[in-house]
Amino acid sequence: MNIASRGAWLALLPTLALLGACAASDAGRTAAPAAASARQPAPDFILLGELHDNPDHHRARAEQLRQLIAKEPRTVVVFEQFSRTQDAAVAQARRAHPGDVEAVIEAAQFDRKNWRWPLHQPLFDAVLATGAEAHGGNIDRDQVRRIVREGDAAWPVDLIALRDRAPWSATQQATLAKDIQDGHCGAMPEAMLPGMVQAQRARDAAMAKAMLDARQAGARQVVLIAGNGHVRRDVAVPVYLQAAGVPAADIDAVAYLEPDSSVPAGGYDRVERAPEAKREDPCAVFKR
Repeated sequence: MNIASRGAWLALLPTLALLGACAASDAGRTAAPAAASARQPAPDFILLGELHDNPDHHRARAEQLRQLIAKEPRTVVVFEQFSRTQDAAVAQARRAHPGDVEAVIEAAQFDRKNWRWPLHQPLFDAVLATGAEAHGGNIDRDQVRRIVREGDAAWPVDLIALRDRAPWSATQQATLAKDIQDGHCGAMPEAMLPGMVQAQRARDAAMAKAMLDARQAGARQVVLIAGNGHVRRDVAVPVYLQAAGVPAADIDAVAYLEPDSSVPAGGYDRVERAPEAKREDPCAVFKR
């Protein structure tokens, strides 16, 4: 792959990350485990997946958020949709403009176009209507691009320390690489796959670290809002939570899927279904 081609793919990374997180959640799955019954007591770390372009997923999770926060007001909600570097700005916007979702997403530097705002608005509305805190879980897109290009040298120190505590097998590496390739409709240049796996692992570690930090700061319950690919037990955020010492029983990984979506064996604790969203061909961007 020449330098120009690599640069073009790097420029597409924000859009590709969203496509990959959506499509990889549905592709190439085999057995579907039975939904787990509700745990008692409730786990401290709850991960709610999504297909990013399915509005029913967002509405259903918003209702679940309301119920979770009503039961445990000392809840922090971590969003994949903005960076952890924006937490202070978001907190200030909430103090200055209580209940104003526009002020909050502006402070979060929320990417309206790539996240197709207002699809996620029900989730933000559910949080802003309560005293729950909203934290960012992602890393800045410029740093994502650097990680794809430079690998370990571009990782934040706290995240690489967490990553290095997590066991990671050749099977996990291959699974994540396949998910990324499937999520990009088989069009990802093979030379870029190792860097893309690094970037996905960095995002997962960042979300796990945001959840751990919230719990350490006093949250009784931490809820992650992210794509299905980020909440998988075998290759995503739960790997890093457990590496930090969180017991498996304190994690509840929930996928939100569509009726014909198959599920990776052992990937989630529970699966919720919603009707298929109307969408254009997600692979069209790769056919141009």
